[in-house]
Amino acid sequence: MTAPASLSAPLRRALLSQEALVEAFAGLASRGLIPDLRCNAYGLGIERVSALARDAGVAQALHSPADKEASVLSSTSQEAPGSTSWLEGPRPVVTLEGDVVSLKRVPAGTPVSYGYQYRTTSETTLALVSVGFADGVPRSASMKGEVSLGGIRHRVAGRIAMDQMVLDIGDASADLGDVVTIWGTDPSVTEWSQWSSRPVALLIAQLAPRVVKIWN
Repeated sequence: MTAPASLSAPLRRALLSQEALVEAFAGLASRGLIPDLRCNAYGLGIERVSALARDAGVAQALHSPADKEASVLSSTSQEAPGSTSWLEGPRPVVTLEGDVVSLKRVPAGTPVSYGYQYRTTSETTLALVSVGFADGVPRSASMKGEVSLGGIRHRVAGRIAMDQMVLDIGDASADLGDVVTIWGTDPSVTEWSQWSSRPVALLIAQLAPRVVKIWN
């Protein structure tokens, strides 16, 4: 089965939580830490993010030169250490999602993705997900990274492709258009940092422009 051409939500989206950001910034402020908001708050938008930080009690931030005028926070020294821990927070600040766009039942021994580094071990269902390395999901996490579909974790099967990734979901139930959480509450962006050997800040900053950012 293949998904219809038009789905109810953008195929690639990042849900940004204002409440989680305020909570994370309040934690930094209580510890006297200065948030690192360089690179347009790592792509989340310096104007809105700095305003949320101010509301949480933050007075200063580490900025890139181009970000200073758009921020409502005063600048600290470029030599001063800044914390990116606000990107992880006690609750997910950024939830990256895609959709199931194809489902296919295949026999054992079916090769999956580039280089056929993965082959199915039994009859199973392959789910094609609408997010790939061109969206900022690191290829280095291929066959290590896990995502959540219907509340069940599945490891990425084969290499992450430019526009998509494949899941071997066995006999689990799935429908076209089902939401797949790449990172958020479960799994977390911290786990993806470990699987990909990339800092959390880099994962967030490298989300591609075609990933639609939705504030809630």
